[in-house]
Amino acid sequence: TMLLHLAQSQSIAIDDDELIVGNRSLLPRMGVIAPEGAVDWVDKELEILPTRPQDRFNISAEQIRELREDIFPYWRGRTLEDIVATRVPDDVRIAVRGKAFSLNQTDHAQGHILPSVENWLRLGVGGLRDKVLAARQQPEAQSQAKQQFYEAALIALQAAAELMQRYARLADQLAAESSDSARQHELQEIAAVCDWLAEHPARDFREALQGIWFLFVLLQIESNASSFSPGRFDQYMLPYLERDLESGQLTLEQAQELLEYLWLKFNEIVLLRSSSSARYFAGFPIGFNLVVGGQKTDGSDATNLLSYMCLRAQ
Repeated sequence: TMLLHLAQSQSIAIDDDELIVGNRSLLPRMGVIAPEGAVDWVDKELEILPTRPQDRFNISAEQIRELREDIFPYWRGRTLEDIVATRVPDDVRIAVRGKAFSLNQTDHAQGHILPSVENWLRLGVGGLRDKVLAARQQPEAQSQAKQQFYEAALIALQAAAELMQRYARLADQLAAESSDSARQHELQEIAAVCDWLAEHPARDFREALQGIWFLFVLLQIESNASSFSPGRFDQYMLPYLERDLESGQLTLEQAQELLEYLWLKFNEIVLLRSSSSARYFAGFPIGFNLVVGGQKTDGSDATNLLSYMCLRAQ
């Protein structure tokens, strides 16, 4: 339900000139504090965030006050770090104090997964919802754990739909307020794409690009984690590109521009790491690992037009 709450209520924006929209924060490259993981490390480092050697962040006195007076006191004793500390055996606790090993990544969640982007695009929110509703009726799905899983999946899909609808409404609002006819038309197109994706599968290259980005925004809102990977992008995205080029819906130049807008979005999400972590992972790496080329299942070359377009965007 927290994902749904954030999808419904967190501040959103559409920047001037962008065609692919969505972010997990109001502005690009904002650091996100996830107090449910741990609060002690960030509490100790708030004042040095703007001046530390690696990966600096600006923070205001008012933000520091709110964190220390309202947010951190609520989470102390409730964080994942606190829960782990009460459950580890004594020998593990001694080993941690002796630096034999450490309980790591309390500054952000763990990612390192490759979501099924192809199914997300092919089925859309509505198609995935239908699969969940059908699956939870099966005899083998009647345990409490499985029913809770399917209920969580439905809530996550509702969050996805509502976030996309909010961006559609915002784009419509900005279009109505714009005095620039060209930008007004772009915003109207953005609204139409977001509104469609809130329920339906992607039909073309632009909708697929926007759909991919919404998927990763949702994953980041939920987890604040590194290394969510788009995977073999040039393989599952090629059919959308080829259809648009063959039909004349897009020129190659227009497709390249849209692709590069997605590349810009990939660089708008950064992690707020602890100083000790930033020392070894400096440069705001996020781990959007994207594969181009390689081989097909029959061993033949998988390189295609989109492979080179991705390299050009990079």
